Amino acid sequence: METPNQLAVRLFTALDELVAREGRYLRGGFYELALENRQRASPLVQRLVTLAGAPGLADFRPRVAAVLERSDCHAAYLQGKLTEVVAEIRRTDRARHRTAQIAPLYADAPRRTAPRFQAAG
Repeated sequence: METPNQLAVRLFTALDELVAREGRYLRGGFYELALENRQRASPLVQRLVTLAGAPGLADFRPRVAAVLERSDCHAAYLQGKLTEVVAEIRRTDRARHRTAQIAPLYADAPRRTAPRFQAAG
């Protein structure tokens, strides 16, 4: 049976690795993998929080806080990227709407039978 200290060490090591992996995914632009990774880390954080009151684990608090701070930075980065993507989707939707309004004007225009430019010769 694991002691609370051994369990905390194991959970903290796993959490630290998941947060580091999340950072690598973000730097590589793999946002979906970063989100999946973040979801995997959530139960570890919850379990560490429940262990926080156990005797002898006070020295883990600053280390866990540092890892969670890094994770919060990753979350802020993801939120910024999400805001950028939403703005790009809106711009694309506006362009699609404008194109849909203009397209009928070009569809009904008379077709030219001769090429527009002819070589002199």
